[in-house]
Amino acid sequence: METKEPVSVENFEDGVKTASPMPLSGLKKTKSSYDYFKELGDKVLASLENGTSPLLPNKDGFVDLQPAYNINSNEKAEGLTQIMLLTKAAELGVPSNAFVTFETLQKAQKAGVECKLAKGSKGVVIPVVDPKNWGEIKFKNTWFNISQVENSENLIAYCKQKMTEQYQKDVAYINEKHPNSEYAAKKNPAERVMEKANEKVIPLNEKTAEPFQYIAQVLNAVQSGRKLFVTPEQAEAFKSAAVAKLSAEIEPGKPDLLAIKKICDPAERLYLKSKENLQKYYEKKKDVEQSAAKKPRTREPSYERGM
Repeated sequence: METKEPVSVENFEDGVKTASPMPLSGLKKTKSSYDYFKELGDKVLASLENGTSPLLPNKDGFVDLQPAYNINSNEKAEGLTQIMLLTKAAELGVPSNAFVTFETLQKAQKAGVECKLAKGSKGVVIPVVDPKNWGEIKFKNTWFNISQVENSENLIAYCKQKMTEQYQKDVAYINEKHPNSEYAAKKNPAERVMEKANEKVIPLNEKTAEPFQYIAQVLNAVQSGRKLFVTPEQAEAFKSAAVAKLSAEIEPGKPDLLAIKKICDPAERLYLKSKENLQKYYEKKKDVEQSAAKKPRTREPSYERGM
């Protein structure tokens, strides 16, 4: 049997090129979730460094934001998606935080709706990964701000029509299958007012130390329709800490590709936990008030007329 000399690492690529009928230089590398998260982190990092980040307060000290939402459902974006869409809107310098996926745009076009992306428009790709394996992409969406769509009014009308049709089907189903139900039909999502002025104010917790804690409070303000008051010192502390984490290296020469994910995921969990605790508090308070209302009142002793 002929003994072959082992191929060195340096000569491996040349050997494969010689043996392969297809040149390797023409192959396009498939992006991994890590590549996408690195790009998203770089976008947030750049916005923090150049001062355009929506996460930073305005000159009046308020983080005063309208929620980014999907025009196909009139649902507010959550977690990382909310942060990235707000960042995209700030990058574009547009007043509306209405967004649409490329998939929805394609469906509308196939249905005959006259709309298209403006020339040169670039979306933001956000992957959805397995919670237990961030390397496994379940699906990904490419989002565009409504300002990037030509004849956007046609697209919005199409989305509202589809929402209304589905809403009517849902209500009809409930009425048919459960005619005696006390089910209170929710409002048609097409009629939701997605953008309105924030009037109430909440201050940033003075114990905020980590970027994820700060972002959790931004998410809370955005989702509840309130302004978040942030002092200049708090804003600078957040900016410095966030920049440090987003530009950190796992080891020399190897950046932390998942830095943005490591910030936004715990921020979303903290926001949701705080929301849950608040709901429990109000439910308990309501129960106490109802119990007190049912309790028979007794006549208080009067010192004027005696016991």
